[in-house]
Amino acid sequence: MGKQSDKELQGKLRSYAKRYKEMKNQMHEIGFICPGSLVQRRMTCGNPKCPCSHDPEKRHGPYYQLSWKEKGRSVSRFLSPEEATLFREWVENRRKLTAIIDKMYDISQQVRDCMLPAKATQKRQPVRTKRTQKSGKPSQNAR
Repeated sequence: MGKQSDKELQGKLRSYAKRYKEMKNQMHEIGFICPGSLVQRRMTCGNPKCPCSHDPEKRHGPYYQLSWKEKGRSVSRFLSPEEATLFREWVENRRKLTAIIDKMYDISQQVRDCMLPAKATQKRQPVRTKRTQKSGKPSQNAR
């Protein structure tokens, strides 16, 4: 594989810079973000006489629950339907942001690989110390 010319390198770098800028522009469009996940649940009330205890189609709800990690522990909150709409958007914004950052990282890695092409594997020469300079072997009293 031959070495790329400066012109080819500059062309690649411009292309990477353009893609990277597009990712940065997409970040500007993202609003508030929220970690975690949002689920919709239908639940039983615990009253054995209630129809929800016998028929899954008659469970109460829907109820919305937001869950996330905080200081290594799971935290959950029930939300109103209006809050759920808002937080659903924020959770999706976080996913979009993470995807954009992942793409930016990939582009950055490609730039690095372009700038620092892999070198042929070389066998390293051993470093000679005072212990090994004369015979190439460690001296008897060196421990």
